[in-house]
Amino acid sequence: MVLLNDVIVLLGSAFVASLIGNRFKIPNIISFIIAGALIGPYGLHLIKAEEAVHFLAELGVVLLLFTIGLEFSPAHLARLRKIALLGGSLQIFLTALITGFLGFLIFKLSPSVSFFLGAYLALSSTAIVLSLLQEKGELDTPYGRASLGILLFQDMAIVPLMLLVPFLAGELKADLGLLFITVKTIVLFGGAYVLSRWVLGFFMDFVARTRSRELFLLATLTFCLLVAWLANLAGLSLSLGAFLAGFILARSPYSHQATANILPFKDLLICIFFVSVGMFFDVRLFAKYLPLILGGTVAIFFIKSCVIFGILRYILRYPVHIAFLVGVSLFQIGEFSFVLAQEALKYELIKLDTFQLLSSVSILTMLLTPLVISFAKHRLPKAVDETACPLVPANHMIIVGLGVAGMALRTAAKKVGIPYVIIEMNPETVRREKAAGEPIIFGDATYEYILRQAGLEKAKVLAITIPDCKSARVIVGLAKHIKPDIYILVRTRYAAEMKSFLELGADEVIPEELVVALSMFARVMRLYLVPEEEIQQHLEEFARKHYALFSRDVSEDAARGKRHKQLKGGK
Repeated sequence: MVLLNDVIVLLGSAFVASLIGNRFKIPNIISFIIAGALIGPYGLHLIKAEEAVHFLAELGVVLLLFTIGLEFSPAHLARLRKIALLGGSLQIFLTALITGFLGFLIFKLSPSVSFFLGAYLALSSTAIVLSLLQEKGELDTPYGRASLGILLFQDMAIVPLMLLVPFLAGELKADLGLLFITVKTIVLFGGAYVLSRWVLGFFMDFVARTRSRELFLLATLTFCLLVAWLANLAGLSLSLGAFLAGFILARSPYSHQATANILPFKDLLICIFFVSVGMFFDVRLFAKYLPLILGGTVAIFFIKSCVIFGILRYILRYPVHIAFLVGVSLFQIGEFSFVLAQEALKYELIKLDTFQLLSSVSILTMLLTPLVISFAKHRLPKAVDETACPLVPANHMIIVGLGVAGMALRTAAKKVGIPYVIIEMNPETVRREKAAGEPIIFGDATYEYILRQAGLEKAKVLAITIPDCKSARVIVGLAKHIKPDIYILVRTRYAAEMKSFLELGADEVIPEELVVALSMFARVMRLYLVPEEEIQQHLEEFARKHYALFSRDVSEDAARGKRHKQLKGGK
């Protein structure tokens, strides 16, 4: 019951903070952190089951990394190899060296504590940066890939860094632990390869063939958490294991639907994560050490930004604007730094006051991150525009369902050169068409994420050919919400359903029974040798009268003329 009360308080405060933040155009991340500071142990102390809340927050990071992994194929990861291994290792080494040396020089810290301080400050926030990249659709730009490469290396580095903490505190078991964890990591990655190569495909095919949303969701969540748990057993972070799970599943045709299923859970738990980060914030300590905290924040910003900029610009030869944007994006201190600091506190490498002081600096850098990135983009507007990598064509047609009607539309589009993307739920159809080189996505079009993956924002026409009337209504509503001027054609079984689709925003509704009636009408008249011109006149009159029953305050001729003009003009 205590946990339920805490969750209600947490979500309620996040909602109010986000509502106020939206009113003043404050990013949600900042609103959530402020909400956490207010309800946390150093604020109003409204949260009692803090450990349970932090567990839910960690699940949020796990699901975030899982969705990131789903978006990255082996080809994507191969492109990140250089930036991750060379850029990431140099970034951690140089940042830790400079900040650790300054701590030793200015604050007279011991070499062990100086090294810990450098490692603590070197890590950036995977959750914040990747959330912002996903939100803006910039994950697959050079800027996004460079940021992700460095962040992934940092996530991997947390394991050996944590093993070094007891060594720095005076225990000498770290070397053996490092060897043991290396062996377990090799076994984990080998097992993951076997799983993706020979087991996962058959398992997901079986689940997809059931056409059960619930079963697909359960399979996806179970797989994600299972691999994350195995990674944790090997001594790796849960989030790195979740990324590995997503990366494995990305090789299958089911990655888009898996992402669509996970997103609502991920967004909720990420909200809890940022609120939990705010709970570390001690207002009294912040006020007491304000000059030191502000000075430390400014110093960290310049040191980390300059180190990352220098590595990307002068060693990896990135363009200036990309190097600059990545540098300012990764200046903050990350969530894994909290984990590292808690480990140091446990082994008495640092004191509680030091932990709270570092936490205050970390939270301040997190709060500033969305504002700094936004400012940097306004100063360098070309940094994103020039690097965007469109994954779908513009002005294309989206075909929902590849049955008889869908295949007819595809054939017509091919003949006249209209670009198209297909959304289909039959796993066997998707596999066959993908092998033939067709632009097809496995997914349920009633999910907003699936429509966006098909490029709805850039599309000209959405053709819904599935026979499921209920799902078709959901798709029409979603599509009009995402892109109000999208031209929508809908197939339906009964003429009586036309009105509801037109009210939802569909531009053309084609009922099967009307098409059958017209076809039978024409065939009978031809049997009685009625002239073709007269048949066409009767057909047009029949169709006009029938459509008029369900028109929207205008005649069907006027509506058709308007829609034809809009479609032709691309408006």
